[in-house]
Amino acid sequence: MYFHLLISTVTKNKALENQRYRLNLIIISFLCSTTLAPSLIFFVRGKGEFIWLGIFIAIGFLISRLKPSFYDRIQFSQNLSFYKKLGVDKFKKFSSNGDYINRQIRRKYPSYRFLKNFDMIKEKLEETYVIERSHTVLFIFCLLTSIYAFLTTSYPIAILIIVGNTLFNFYPNLLQQYNRIRYKRVISKKN
Repeated sequence: MYFHLLISTVTKNKALENQRYRLNLIIISFLCSTTLAPSLIFFVRGKGEFIWLGIFIAIGFLISRLKPSFYDRIQFSQNLSFYKKLGVDKFKKFSSNGDYINRQIRRKYPSYRFLKNFDMIKEKLEETYVIERSHTVLFIFCLLTSIYAFLTTSYPIAILIIVGNTLFNFYPNLLQQYNRIRYKRVISKKN
Protein backbone atom coordinates (compact mmCIF):
# COMPACT_ATOMS: atom_id res chain seq x y z
CA MET A 1 0.00 0.00 0.00
CA TYR A 2 2.76 2.46 0.98
CA PHE A 3 4.75 1.65 -2.17
CA HIS A 4 1.69 2.26 -4.37
CA LEU A 5 1.10 5.61 -2.64
CA LEU A 6 4.77 6.55 -3.11
CA ILE A 7 4.67 5.70 -6.85
CA SER A 8 1.41 7.64 -7.23
CA THR A 9 2.94 10.70 -5.53
CA VAL A 10 6.11 10.56 -7.66
CA THR A 11 4.03 10.24 -10.85
CA LYS A 12 1.81 13.15 -9.80
CA ASN A 13 4.86 15.30 -8.98
CA LYS A 14 6.46 14.49 -12.33
CA ALA A 15 3.27 15.38 -14.19
CA LEU A 16 3.01 18.62 -12.22
CA GLU A 17 6.62 19.54 -13.00
CA ASN A 18 6.08 18.71 -16.68
CA GLN A 19 3.07 21.02 -16.81
CA ARG A 20 4.99 23.80 -15.06
CA TYR A 21 7.91 23.30 -17.45
CA ARG A 22 5.66 23.48 -20.54
CA LEU A 23 3.89 26.63 -19.36
CA ASN A 24 7.20 28.34 -18.57
CA LEU A 25 8.62 27.24 -21.92
CA ILE A 26 6.00 29.37 -23.70
CA ILE A 27 7.30 32.47 -21.93
CA ILE A 28 10.93 31.54 -22.58
CA SER A 29 10.19 31.07 -26.29
CA PHE A 30 8.87 34.64 -26.44
CA LEU A 31 12.08 35.83 -24.77
CA CYS A 32 14.20 34.10 -27.38
CA SER A 33 12.07 35.16 -30.35
CA THR A 34 12.07 38.86 -29.42
CA THR A 35 15.62 39.31 -28.15
CA LEU A 36 18.14 36.60 -28.91
CA ALA A 37 16.90 35.55 -32.35
CA PRO A 38 16.77 39.11 -33.77
CA SER A 39 20.19 39.83 -32.25
CA LEU A 40 21.73 36.79 -33.89
CA ILE A 41 19.97 37.50 -37.19
CA PHE A 42 21.37 41.03 -37.09
CA PHE A 43 24.92 39.72 -36.66
CA VAL A 44 24.67 36.77 -39.05
CA ARG A 45 22.54 38.17 -41.87
CA GLY A 46 22.34 41.88 -41.16
CA LYS A 47 24.80 44.72 -40.90
CA GLY A 48 26.35 43.61 -37.62
CA GLU A 49 30.05 42.74 -37.61
CA PHE A 50 31.16 39.67 -35.69
CA ILE A 51 33.82 41.60 -33.79
CA TRP A 52 31.03 43.51 -32.02
CA LEU A 53 29.19 40.28 -31.26
CA GLY A 54 32.35 39.03 -29.56
CA ILE A 55 32.81 42.28 -27.65
CA PHE A 56 29.18 42.27 -26.46
CA ILE A 57 29.47 38.63 -25.36
CA ALA A 58 32.69 39.45 -23.47
CA ILE A 59 30.97 42.36 -21.71
CA GLY A 60 28.11 40.01 -20.81
CA PHE A 61 30.60 37.52 -19.38
CA LEU A 62 32.17 40.23 -17.21
CA ILE A 63 28.74 41.24 -15.96
CA SER A 64 27.98 37.61 -15.09
CA ARG A 65 30.86 37.71 -12.60
CA LEU A 66 29.24 40.44 -10.46
CA LYS A 67 28.38 39.46 -6.88
CA PRO A 68 24.91 39.66 -5.27
CA SER A 69 25.98 42.75 -3.33
CA PHE A 70 26.16 44.62 -6.66
CA TYR A 71 22.48 43.88 -7.28
CA ASP A 72 21.60 45.14 -3.81
CA ARG A 73 23.37 48.42 -4.64
CA ILE A 74 21.60 48.91 -7.97
CA GLN A 75 18.14 48.04 -6.64
CA PHE A 76 15.91 50.96 -7.61
CA SER A 77 13.90 51.05 -4.39
CA GLN A 78 13.17 49.23 -1.14
CA ASN A 79 9.53 50.25 -1.42
CA LEU A 80 7.00 47.88 -3.01
CA SER A 81 4.80 50.78 -4.10
CA PHE A 82 7.59 52.00 -6.43
CA TYR A 83 7.46 48.69 -8.31
CA LYS A 84 3.67 48.61 -8.28
CA LYS A 85 3.60 52.05 -9.94
CA LEU A 86 5.72 50.54 -12.73
CA GLY A 87 3.26 47.64 -13.08
CA VAL A 88 5.64 44.97 -11.80
CA ASP A 89 2.87 43.34 -9.75
CA LYS A 90 0.83 43.01 -12.96
CA PHE A 91 3.85 41.77 -14.92
CA LYS A 92 4.32 39.11 -12.21
CA LYS A 93 1.02 37.54 -13.21
CA PHE A 94 2.35 36.57 -16.64
CA SER A 95 6.02 35.89 -15.88
CA SER A 96 7.60 32.45 -15.65
CA ASN A 97 6.43 30.76 -12.45
CA GLY A 98 4.06 33.70 -12.10
CA ASP A 99 0.49 33.93 -10.88
CA TYR A 100 -1.09 32.76 -14.15
CA ILE A 101 1.08 29.65 -14.38
CA ASN A 102 0.52 28.80 -10.71
CA ARG A 103 -3.24 29.24 -11.16
CA GLN A 104 -3.21 26.90 -14.18
CA ILE A 105 -1.30 24.26 -12.22
CA ARG A 106 -3.63 24.58 -9.20
CA ARG A 107 -6.62 23.82 -11.40
CA LYS A 108 -5.28 20.33 -11.92
CA TYR A 109 -3.32 20.05 -8.64
CA PRO A 110 -5.25 22.05 -6.01
CA SER A 111 -2.69 21.44 -3.25
CA TYR A 112 0.21 22.85 -5.31
CA ARG A 113 2.04 25.83 -3.82
CA PHE A 114 5.07 27.49 -5.38
CA LEU A 115 6.43 28.40 -1.93
CA LYS A 116 5.69 25.60 0.48
CA ASN A 117 7.65 26.62 3.56
CA PHE A 118 10.01 29.13 5.14
CA ASP A 119 13.16 27.39 3.85
CA MET A 120 11.87 27.73 0.29
CA ILE A 121 11.46 31.47 0.81
CA LYS A 122 15.15 31.67 1.77
CA GLU A 123 16.07 29.66 -1.33
CA LYS A 124 13.92 31.87 -3.54
CA LEU A 125 15.57 34.98 -2.07
CA GLU A 126 18.97 33.65 -3.16
CA GLU A 127 17.52 32.63 -6.52
CA THR A 128 16.44 36.24 -7.21
CA TYR A 129 20.12 37.17 -7.49
CA VAL A 130 20.83 34.36 -9.96
CA ILE A 131 17.83 35.27 -12.10
CA GLU A 132 18.60 38.99 -12.00
CA ARG A 133 22.20 38.29 -12.99
CA SER A 134 21.17 36.25 -16.04
CA HIS A 135 18.62 38.85 -17.15
CA THR A 136 21.16 41.64 -16.61
CA VAL A 137 23.64 39.87 -18.88
CA LEU A 138 20.96 39.50 -21.55
CA PHE A 139 19.71 43.05 -21.00
CA ILE A 140 23.17 44.57 -21.53
CA PHE A 141 23.87 42.35 -24.55
CA CYS A 142 20.53 43.27 -26.16
CA LEU A 143 20.88 46.94 -25.23
CA LEU A 144 24.31 47.13 -26.88
CA THR A 145 23.04 45.20 -29.90
CA SER A 146 20.01 47.49 -30.31
CA ILE A 147 22.21 50.60 -30.10
CA TYR A 148 24.56 49.10 -32.67
CA ALA A 149 21.57 48.18 -34.88
CA PHE A 150 20.33 51.79 -34.71
CA LEU A 151 23.79 53.08 -35.60
CA THR A 152 23.82 50.84 -38.68
CA THR A 153 20.28 51.99 -39.63
CA SER A 154 18.74 48.57 -38.93
CA TYR A 155 15.76 50.28 -37.31
CA PRO A 156 13.11 47.52 -37.40
CA ILE A 157 15.40 44.98 -35.76
CA ALA A 158 16.60 47.56 -33.23
CA ILE A 159 13.02 48.39 -32.23
CA LEU A 160 12.12 44.69 -31.95
CA ILE A 161 15.12 44.08 -29.69
CA ILE A 162 14.30 47.12 -27.53
CA VAL A 163 10.69 46.02 -27.03
CA GLY A 164 11.72 42.42 -26.31
CA ASN A 165 14.52 43.57 -24.03
CA THR A 166 12.14 45.72 -22.00
CA LEU A 167 9.57 42.94 -21.61
CA PHE A 168 11.84 39.96 -21.16
CA ASN A 169 14.93 41.36 -19.42
CA PHE A 170 14.28 44.77 -17.84
CA TYR A 171 10.91 43.89 -16.28
CA PRO A 172 12.10 40.48 -15.04
CA ASN A 173 14.93 42.32 -13.26
CA LEU A 174 12.41 44.66 -11.65
CA LEU A 175 10.39 41.60 -10.66
CA GLN A 176 13.41 40.07 -8.93
CA GLN A 177 13.95 43.29 -6.99
CA TYR A 178 10.25 43.35 -6.08
CA ASN A 179 10.38 39.71 -4.95
CA ARG A 180 13.51 40.34 -2.88
CA ILE A 181 11.70 43.02 -0.91
CA ARG A 182 8.78 40.65 -0.29
CA TYR A 183 10.99 37.69 0.69
CA LYS A 184 13.18 39.81 2.98
CA ARG A 185 10.09 41.12 4.78
CA VAL A 186 8.84 37.59 5.45
CA ILE A 187 12.28 36.49 6.64
CA SER A 188 12.69 39.52 8.94
CA LYS A 189 9.24 38.91 10.47
CA LYS A 190 10.13 35.26 11.09
CA ASN A 191 13.44 36.17 12.76
